[in-house]
Amino acid sequence: MARALVIGGRGFYGSLIVDTMRKTGHDVTAASRRGDVAVDLADPGTFEVLRGYDLIINASDTVNAPPDAAAAFCLQEGLTWLDVGADLPATERLLALPTTAATGRVIVGVGSFPGLSTLLARTAYDADPDGDSVDLSVRLSPLSGAGPGLCALMTDMLALPSVRWVNGARTEGPAMGSAADVPFSHGAAKASIVGLPDAALIARTTSAANVTTRLAVVPFFLRFSLGFAAALIRWSGPLRPALLWVTRKSLILIRSGFLRRVKARVQLTARAGDVCLMLDAPAGQAITAQAACALAVLALEEPPPPGVHTAADLTSLDTALLRTRELGGTVISSA
Repeated sequence: MARALVIGGRGFYGSLIVDTMRKTGHDVTAASRRGDVAVDLADPGTFEVLRGYDLIINASDTVNAPPDAAAAFCLQEGLTWLDVGADLPATERLLALPTTAATGRVIVGVGSFPGLSTLLARTAYDADPDGDSVDLSVRLSPLSGAGPGLCALMTDMLALPSVRWVNGARTEGPAMGSAADVPFSHGAAKASIVGLPDAALIARTTSAANVTTRLAVVPFFLRFSLGFAAALIRWSGPLRPALLWVTRKSLILIRSGFLRRVKARVQLTARAGDVCLMLDAPAGQAITAQAACALAVLALEEPPPPGVHTAADLTSLDTALLRTRELGGTVISSA
C-alpha cells in the first residue's frame, strides 16, 4: 500500500480525488496551506513534508498557486509529482523544468482534459498515416459546478492568447479564435480555437507540425457571450485588472455557489487526417477525479524513468480507459 498526498485535497476537485483514490486501497492524505499536513506552494520551507509520500497529486489552483517550485523539488529529490492542473502557462513551465540529474518524476496533465484528451489525441495521431496535424476539441457546459480554481482558470482563458502550433512553430492568437464545425458524440457543434494545455502536451508527445485545440460550449449561444467577454477584457486597458477580478468573483459566485451540484457532460473529439476519435463522459466532474486516480495508480505500478512526462508517456488510451472504468467512471468511446 502506497502513501499518496493530495495537495488541494479539500477543494472541489481535490476532495473528489481523495475519495476516489481511497477506493484503490492506498493510504491517502489531504493537504492544504493550513492543517495537520500543511503544504504552501509559495513557501519552499513546507516542501520537506513531501518526502514522506510515494506519490504527490497536485489538485490545487495552478493559476494562483504556481506548482513550479514544488514540482522541481520532487524532480531533484526522487519523488513522484502528478499535476491535475489545466492551466496552459503552468503546463508549459512544468514541461520546461530542467531535468539534469533528476531522480524524481513529474507527470503533467493528469485527468480528463488534459489527460484522457491527450491520450485520445496521441492515439488519433498514431493512426494517421500522414502524421502531420492534430485537432483536439472539448465540448462542455460552463453552467455547472466548479471550484474557485477552475473559475480562475476560465477567467485566464478569456484573458490570455490562444496557443497552437503551425508548421512546427508555436503561434499565439486571440483568446477566442475562429470557430469550425466539429463532430461530437452528441452531434456537431461550433468550436472556437482556445489555449488549452493539450496544445503544449500534444506538441510534446507527438511530432505533429500543426496542433490546434478548440472549445465548444453548451448551450451554443454561450459561445457569443464568451467571445464578447474575451474581447471586452482584451480592450479594457487600465480597467483590465478590475474587470478580471469581477469576472472571476462572478464565476465563483455562480459556479461554486448556485451551480455547485450541477453536473456537466464532457465530450472530446480528436482528429488527425481522416481519423476521428471521440470520448463521451456523462459525469464530467467525476471523470476528472477517476481518470486522475487511474493514471496515479498506473504511475505507482510502472513508474516512468526520472524526468518530466505527459499522460501519453505513461500509458495507452485503452489502458487508461479500462482503469478509469474500474474506478466507476463512465466513458463512452467511438471512432
